[in-house]
Amino acid sequence: MKLNKINGLLMTGFLAAVTPLSAVDAANIVVNYSGSAILNGQQVGYQYGQIAPNPASSGLRGVGIGGIGLTTHDTDYLFSSAGVFNAWCVDIYNWMSTGTSVYNVETGSELAGLLTGLRPGPFDGAQRVNDLLGLANTVYSTLATRVDSAAFQLAVWAITYGTPDQNGQYRITANDPGFRVDAHTAISEYVAMANDWLANLDVAARTGNFTLTYLSDAGASRSTQNLIVFTPAQLSSTIQSVTVSEPGSFMLILLGWVLFAATPGLEASRKLRYRLALDN
Repeated sequence: MKLNKINGLLMTGFLAAVTPLSAVDAANIVVNYSGSAILNGQQVGYQYGQIAPNPASSGLRGVGIGGIGLTTHDTDYLFSSAGVFNAWCVDIYNWMSTGTSVYNVETGSELAGLLTGLRPGPFDGAQRVNDLLGLANTVYSTLATRVDSAAFQLAVWAITYGTPDQNGQYRITANDPGFRVDAHTAISEYVAMANDWLANLDVAARTGNFTLTYLSDAGASRSTQNLIVFTPAQLSSTIQSVTVSEPGSFMLILLGWVLFAATPGLEASRKLRYRLALDN
């Protein structure tokens, strides 16, 4: 198929605009465990309860429940740009390392694939990752205390490993075969808070807009837990150059449209000059 020069220029500009630049290669990040999550500038600590499964067995085992504080010298990522950030465990099969760990920096798609294998069924990994984002978008910006931190961590575990009911709702209980807590923890303030969030996951008003980064253990042997990090989505505008076209491409499109729009006028002017020449 042949194109005239103007249409060819327009098409060239269009293709340049819709063709993304090369994606950034997957990379690692080295982090150091610094204790519990930092909320309002303070480490809030952990609540202690029993969960199952856990890294030690399929039975109940006491664990610290809450977000994790990490530090890093790698500030190239948005979530790590301050050198310190909070993360949340999406792993109930391995203990968290309290030293230095190396993580693969991945997306929700990789986490979805992992969860689909661990919890096959109608609520696959993609649905669970979507629900994690829904949880963050409704309550993450409100977290401020140790109870909040523990409730959020439990809600994350319930979404990633729990068994949704027939209405598609997750609930933290003492008898869920996918993820459960002991009877004492089940009546705690932080479980009540988490269950309230989960019950309103699809109807609660959004208080923020977050993106999810998946940090998977990069070691040859599993030496620490897999984590997720939530980052305000508006910050992502600083890295849109990864997927948007170059400025020159838009200029090329603009030029193409200008020439294309001018073509009828040029043709009319040519015909008018031709008639005048005949009249003379």
